[in-house]
Amino acid sequence: MSNYFEALNLDFPEKTELDRQRNNILRAIPWHPEPTTNVPYTSANRLLIIGDVAKAQEIERSLPEKMLCYIACPADQSGESTTANAYNITDFRISGYLGHFEVLLEDNDVNLAHLFDIPTGLFDQILDCGEHPSIGAAIKPPGYYYPGHSQETIALAIEQIPELIGEFEKPKYFQYDSSICAHSRSGIGGCRRCIDACPTEAIISIGESIEVNPHLCQGGGTCSSVCPTGAIEYSYPRATDQIEALRLIIKSMRQETGNKGIDLLIFDSEDGYQEVSGHLDLISSATIPFLAEEIGSVGLDLLSSALAYGANRVFLLSPDGTPNQVKDSIAENVALITRVLQKTGAENYAVTQIENLSDIPKSENEVQIGKVATFSAIGDKRNTIRTALGHFNSISDSPATHVDLPEGSLFGQIMIDSESCTLCMGCVSQCPGKALQAGGESPALRFIEANCVQCGICARSCPESVISLEPRIHFDYGVISKPKTLKEEEPFLCISCGKAFATRAMIQKMTEKLKGHWMFDKPEALSRLRMCEDCRVVDMFDKEDHISRE
Repeated sequence: MSNYFEALNLDFPEKTELDRQRNNILRAIPWHPEPTTNVPYTSANRLLIIGDVAKAQEIERSLPEKMLCYIACPADQSGESTTANAYNITDFRISGYLGHFEVLLEDNDVNLAHLFDIPTGLFDQILDCGEHPSIGAAIKPPGYYYPGHSQETIALAIEQIPELIGEFEKPKYFQYDSSICAHSRSGIGGCRRCIDACPTEAIISIGESIEVNPHLCQGGGTCSSVCPTGAIEYSYPRATDQIEALRLIIKSMRQETGNKGIDLLIFDSEDGYQEVSGHLDLISSATIPFLAEEIGSVGLDLLSSALAYGANRVFLLSPDGTPNQVKDSIAENVALITRVLQKTGAENYAVTQIENLSDIPKSENEVQIGKVATFSAIGDKRNTIRTALGHFNSISDSPATHVDLPEGSLFGQIMIDSESCTLCMGCVSQCPGKALQAGGESPALRFIEANCVQCGICARSCPESVISLEPRIHFDYGVISKPKTLKEEEPFLCISCGKAFATRAMIQKMTEKLKGHWMFDKPEALSRLRMCEDCRVVDMFDKEDHISRE
């Protein structure tokens, strides 16, 4: 594909002058997504059929002879394993993907494939005709079929199974940078948005970072759209390429429409594409059609940029059947943007999630859009979002310093109870974004709001539980990029040598907690708490030496 119109692959009519102008604008936008690496699959002919034995044997007879079929009959299904290729099972679990499915019997962890004398211990595909799907992910892995009780979908699966024998490739849709991931620190849990949002369950926790199984990942993109740091990015196509294409398209459309408002319709390459291709008559000449690989990959950076460039009505098409995790992540992004638009008085702008094209208002978008943003999305994700949303504050009749955001948002500050904080600096050592910093020479806790991703690790690591999160977006980058002192106090000086070694609050807290302990029931033991590490050792040996001389 050489331009964006070809990438859409839609037969848009050219009945009006604006039809032709829009289509020519799309033809003028070059579209060469940067290639990504591929993920390989190798699948042989070993098929596991789960379900009633008689039904499974009927399916086996419908398949080509080259298929090696094995039958697993669950306890809640009828039939007995009277043939060599059938086995009765109770509790079991399935993991894997096309060419690499492992089935373990949970009562003794026996590999089912080994019971069938399959040396690799793996099945290539699974046709699950059980009462309920054995894999719970909203989007099943490639090579796994759950047709339910529909004869039509069973027939479709029988048709597709032989076609998935061989070697295949698909794009690797993501890039992951563990160095900026806010998932965990020192066993303290933080952000798990990508794990919760993934409809394929391809993401797992591995200590302080996460791991994405590229064979399970099917490019849903919700992981990248909910990631607060940009640690996980959608790589095919990249968000920056999409945003730049949008900037050029919207700019040209504004010139053709006399700076009127513009509708932007975003849809994915599967169900969304089918909906759009079948109802082109419902898309007006002034609407920009924009194709995303997956609707879940459309994040705050793209949405807020499109609005700032002048597309004042943005519609995200999430047809019926879109996984709930995807719809929920889109709804969270819409809620955040809506809050900012409302608080900055941008009443002519909106982002709406729709299920059908008929949900788009029939009224023409006659709003005149004045000043628009012109930035290019060159920086990181957070800066792009902040710049785009900050545009609406800059053109507001009553600009604000900040806007409070919904709980769980990716921007914000922290608040501390300064009276109870001991300046132990436990939060500083755990903060993944370096938003919390020590005071250097003097006991102090400083905070850089621009770096805070609201992961909550600081609050959970605080031994005094004095930290709370306050989600918000502050519009003055000059302010939030500079350290702000949350607490500062004079250092406590060693009562023996006078060296600064702790804070007064920390020494006071330790003294109060330990004064009733049997190890500190003597005055001299309690006094050592007010000594530096060196003097404490010297004092202990002096006391022991004095006792031994006596």
